[in-house]
Amino acid sequence: MPVLVILSRWLHVVSACLAVGGVFFVRLVLPRGLAILEPEARLAVVLKTRRIFKMVIHSAILVLLLSGTFNGYMSLATYNLNPPLLHSLLGLHVLLALAAFALAIYVLAGARPLPSHRKLVTVNLVVLLLAVAAASTLKWAREKTLAVHSAGTWAVEAR
Repeated sequence: MPVLVILSRWLHVVSACLAVGGVFFVRLVLPRGLAILEPEARLAVVLKTRRIFKMVIHSAILVLLLSGTFNGYMSLATYNLNPPLLHSLLGLHVLLALAAFALAIYVLAGARPLPSHRKLVTVNLVVLLLAVAAASTLKWAREKTLAVHSAGTWAVEAR
Protein backbone atom coordinates (compact mmCIF):
# COMPACT_ATOMS: atom_id res chain seq x y z
CA MET A 1 0.00 0.00 0.00
CA PRO A 2 2.79 2.54 0.69
CA VAL A 3 3.90 2.19 -2.94
CA LEU A 4 0.40 3.11 -4.12
CA VAL A 5 0.28 6.12 -1.78
CA ILE A 6 3.68 7.36 -2.97
CA LEU A 7 2.79 6.75 -6.63
CA SER A 8 -0.49 8.60 -6.26
CA ARG A 9 1.17 11.59 -4.60
CA TRP A 10 3.90 11.61 -7.28
CA LEU A 11 1.30 11.51 -10.08
CA HIS A 12 -0.59 14.34 -8.40
CA VAL A 13 2.48 16.57 -8.09
CA VAL A 14 3.71 15.84 -11.63
CA SER A 15 0.27 16.54 -13.11
CA ALA A 16 0.04 19.81 -11.18
CA CYS A 17 3.50 20.79 -12.44
CA LEU A 18 2.47 20.05 -16.02
CA ALA A 19 -0.73 22.07 -15.65
CA VAL A 20 0.85 25.11 -13.98
CA GLY A 21 3.96 25.01 -16.16
CA GLY A 22 1.91 24.54 -19.31
CA VAL A 23 -0.36 27.49 -18.55
CA PHE A 24 2.69 29.60 -17.64
CA PHE A 25 4.35 28.66 -20.94
CA VAL A 26 1.25 29.33 -23.02
CA ARG A 27 0.62 32.70 -21.39
CA LEU A 28 4.11 34.15 -20.94
CA VAL A 29 6.64 32.31 -23.12
CA LEU A 30 4.86 31.25 -26.31
CA PRO A 31 3.52 34.72 -27.25
CA ARG A 32 7.03 36.16 -27.26
CA GLY A 33 8.29 33.38 -29.49
CA LEU A 34 5.34 33.77 -31.85
CA ALA A 35 5.98 37.50 -32.24
CA ILE A 36 8.79 36.86 -34.73
CA LEU A 37 6.57 34.84 -37.08
CA GLU A 38 4.39 36.02 -39.93
CA PRO A 39 0.65 36.04 -39.10
CA GLU A 40 -0.12 32.90 -41.17
CA ALA A 41 2.69 30.92 -39.57
CA ARG A 42 1.76 32.29 -36.15
CA LEU A 43 -1.80 31.02 -36.49
CA ALA A 44 -0.61 27.58 -37.63
CA VAL A 45 1.75 27.29 -34.64
CA VAL A 46 -0.93 28.48 -32.20
CA LEU A 47 -3.49 25.98 -33.49
CA LYS A 48 -1.05 23.05 -33.42
CA THR A 49 0.32 23.98 -29.99
CA ARG A 50 -3.21 24.47 -28.66
CA ARG A 51 -4.27 21.02 -29.80
CA ILE A 52 -1.31 19.36 -28.08
CA PHE A 53 -1.73 21.51 -24.97
CA LYS A 54 -5.41 20.55 -24.80
CA MET A 55 -4.46 16.85 -24.63
CA VAL A 56 -1.90 17.55 -21.90
CA ILE A 57 -4.32 19.60 -19.81
CA HIS A 58 -7.19 17.14 -20.16
CA SER A 59 -4.89 14.28 -19.12
CA ALA A 60 -3.54 16.30 -16.20
CA ILE A 61 -7.08 17.11 -15.03
CA LEU A 62 -8.04 13.43 -15.12
CA VAL A 63 -4.95 12.37 -13.16
CA LEU A 64 -5.41 15.23 -10.67
CA LEU A 65 -9.03 14.25 -10.04
CA LEU A 66 -8.22 10.56 -9.58
CA SER A 67 -5.06 11.01 -7.49
CA GLY A 68 -6.58 13.85 -5.48
CA THR A 69 -9.60 11.75 -4.59
CA PHE A 70 -7.37 8.83 -3.56
CA ASN A 71 -4.97 11.05 -1.59
CA GLY A 72 -7.86 12.75 0.19
CA TYR A 73 -9.40 9.40 1.09
CA MET A 74 -6.08 8.16 2.46
CA SER A 75 -5.70 11.33 4.59
CA LEU A 76 -9.29 11.43 5.87
CA ALA A 77 -8.40 10.24 9.38
CA THR A 78 -5.84 13.02 9.70
CA TYR A 79 -8.31 15.64 8.42
CA ASN A 80 -10.73 14.58 11.14
CA LEU A 81 -8.14 15.35 13.85
CA ASN A 82 -8.55 19.10 13.22
CA PRO A 83 -11.66 19.55 11.07
CA PRO A 84 -12.03 23.35 11.24
CA LEU A 85 -8.55 24.00 9.87
CA LEU A 86 -7.95 21.00 7.64
CA HIS A 87 -11.43 20.78 6.12
CA SER A 88 -11.44 24.49 5.29
CA LEU A 89 -8.01 24.28 3.63
CA LEU A 90 -9.01 21.12 1.75
CA GLY A 91 -12.24 22.78 0.62
CA LEU A 92 -10.36 25.86 -0.56
CA HIS A 93 -7.85 23.71 -2.46
CA VAL A 94 -10.57 21.64 -4.14
CA LEU A 95 -12.65 24.73 -5.01
CA LEU A 96 -9.68 26.51 -6.59
CA ALA A 97 -8.65 23.36 -8.47
CA LEU A 98 -12.16 22.82 -9.85
CA ALA A 99 -12.36 26.48 -10.88
CA ALA A 100 -9.00 26.16 -12.69
CA PHE A 101 -10.14 22.96 -14.41
CA ALA A 102 -13.40 24.54 -15.57
CA LEU A 103 -11.60 27.63 -16.80
CA ALA A 104 -9.00 25.56 -18.69
CA ILE A 105 -11.69 23.45 -20.36
CA TYR A 106 -13.64 26.59 -21.29
CA VAL A 107 -10.59 28.39 -22.72
CA LEU A 108 -9.53 25.34 -24.75
CA ALA A 109 -13.01 24.51 -26.07
CA GLY A 110 -13.55 24.93 -29.77
CA ALA A 111 -11.17 24.87 -32.69
CA ARG A 112 -9.89 28.44 -32.29
CA PRO A 113 -8.94 30.57 -29.29
CA LEU A 114 -11.56 32.85 -27.79
CA PRO A 115 -11.06 36.60 -28.27
CA SER A 116 -10.52 36.94 -24.50
CA HIS A 117 -8.21 33.92 -24.18
CA ARG A 118 -5.21 35.94 -22.94
CA LYS A 119 -7.12 37.41 -20.01
CA LEU A 120 -8.73 34.06 -19.19
CA VAL A 121 -5.39 32.22 -19.30
CA THR A 122 -3.91 34.86 -16.99
CA VAL A 123 -6.79 34.36 -14.56
CA ASN A 124 -6.32 30.61 -14.85
CA LEU A 125 -2.62 30.93 -13.99
CA VAL A 126 -3.44 32.98 -10.89
CA VAL A 127 -6.11 30.48 -9.80
CA LEU A 128 -3.69 27.57 -10.31
CA LEU A 129 -1.01 29.32 -8.24
CA LEU A 130 -3.56 29.96 -5.48
CA ALA A 131 -4.55 26.26 -5.59
CA VAL A 132 -0.88 25.31 -5.14
CA ALA A 133 -0.60 27.75 -2.23
CA ALA A 134 -3.68 26.21 -0.61
CA ALA A 135 -2.26 22.71 -1.14
CA SER A 136 1.07 23.71 0.41
CA THR A 137 -0.67 25.24 3.40
CA LEU A 138 -2.84 22.14 3.75
CA LYS A 139 0.24 19.88 3.73
CA TRP A 140 1.87 22.04 6.43
CA ALA A 141 -1.29 22.05 8.58
CA ARG A 142 -1.73 18.29 8.17
CA GLU A 143 1.86 17.63 9.31
CA LYS A 144 1.52 20.04 12.24
CA THR A 145 -1.74 18.40 13.28
CA LEU A 146 -0.10 14.96 13.20
CA ALA A 147 2.88 16.20 15.20
CA VAL A 148 0.69 17.79 17.87
CA HIS A 149 -1.61 14.77 18.01
CA SER A 150 1.26 12.28 18.31
CA ALA A 151 2.89 14.37 21.06
CA GLY A 152 -0.26 14.11 23.18
CA THR A 153 -2.71 16.63 24.55
CA TRP A 154 -0.30 17.98 27.20
CA ALA A 155 1.88 19.39 24.38
CA VAL A 156 -1.09 21.34 23.05
CA GLU A 157 -1.81 22.85 26.47
CA ALA A 158 1.85 23.83 26.95
CA ARG A 159 1.88 25.88 23.75
